[in-house]
Amino acid sequence: MNELFEKLIITLMCATLIFTSYDVTWSVIALLCAIAAGSLMQIGKNRIILYLIAGAFICGCFVSDSFLFFLPVILYDVFRHRLSPIFISVLPAFLFRYFNGLSLPILLTVAVFTAVSFIIEYLDGRMENLSRELIVTRDNAVEYNNELKSRNQRILEAQDAEVHLATLKERNRIAREIHDNVGHMLTRTILQTGALQIINKDENLKEPLESIKNTLDDAMNQVRKSVHDLHDESVDLERSLREAISPLSEKFTVTFEYDISENINRNIKYCFIALVKEAVNNIIKHSNGDRALITAREHPGMYTLLVQDNGVCKDSPVNSDGGIGLTNMRDRVSALNGNINISSGRDGFKVFASIMK
Repeated sequence: MNELFEKLIITLMCATLIFTSYDVTWSVIALLCAIAAGSLMQIGKNRIILYLIAGAFICGCFVSDSFLFFLPVILYDVFRHRLSPIFISVLPAFLFRYFNGLSLPILLTVAVFTAVSFIIEYLDGRMENLSRELIVTRDNAVEYNNELKSRNQRILEAQDAEVHLATLKERNRIAREIHDNVGHMLTRTILQTGALQIINKDENLKEPLESIKNTLDDAMNQVRKSVHDLHDESVDLERSLREAISPLSEKFTVTFEYDISENINRNIKYCFIALVKEAVNNIIKHSNGDRALITAREHPGMYTLLVQDNGVCKDSPVNSDGGIGLTNMRDRVSALNGNINISSGRDGFKVFASIMK
């Protein structure tokens, strides 16, 4: 659109030279030819056709002065398409018109208009190049920002994982401290209180000693419950599953997919860990495959676990009445009101369990 506007301005400038001509007919013909040639060169892609159009118009300059008046319009496209050989034929056209009576001021005016068309085309081309560079720079900046955001996100996730792991370790440490120190001291105190109750002969002390023992028993139960809660919360399911499947990496290509939030019930945690350990043992013992898939996912209403390999397990206990390990797997899932399917055949050994939230 900018090119058409610029060519219109050049055409209007060149049209002012019509008033210096006494041949109106040729002036109109030259104007129409300039418009037609300029339009064709605007949409033309083939360089040979562009050369022919520009050359034909320059040949018209040898026929009438009016064609020379509109030569800057054609030279604008010559500059734009880099049709360098056309410049050679422009000078003879100027000399021919000069020796055939065209005044020098008009020739200089045409030369100035030609220089103006060259400057306009140069500035337009420069602006296009700057626009393309700006687009490339902008796209690179957007891509860089996206990559930077992605890296920052990964860094934040890594930091969160480190904080989470440190929190779990600290919970484990606190649980051990409570169990080893406070728990043992309470246990010893409870035993001492029981011994005092046995050897006590004073009726007035029976009720206070019984009250102390009950208080200590309650305190011990609370400590035990707190220790278990701390330990249960400190179990990292993803890390535990990765540790459980690590023995497979010696003989199998393992694919592990995990998509479960942190607020999963502890009973389900222990169930999934036990299922994966037992399934991994069966794969190592009975499978002749080379690939294993372990997937743990959280859905809107349930948790699912899939353990599968690509080997043939002809001697697997699945094909018989089932071993103790497989029975325990079924019992664990059933205790949580879940469903489990264990199969073994040409598609390999497969365990699929689903437990409702």
